[in-house]
Amino acid sequence: MTIQAAAATNDRRATLIAMRDKLAADMDEAPPAVVAQIAGRLAAVLEEIDGLPDAQKVSPLDELNRRRQDRISKATG
Repeated sequence: MTIQAAAATNDRRATLIAMRDKLAADMDEAPPAVVAQIAGRLAAVLEEIDGLPDAQKVSPLDELNRRRQDRISKATG
């Protein structure tokens, strides 16, 4: 996915991952004079990815159970 396509999704994690991939690819092709600059930016992006909260994946069954509990609590409250 391109950085532009990832940014258009408004998904921060996807955008940062696209940036990480682009920076890593650019680093392989960069002249030695700019490798350190790219490495610094890559390190910052990796740190930002690590700092994002983990996306919690909820199974359909868990979602149904949560909805059921919400209905029960509203009916008894």
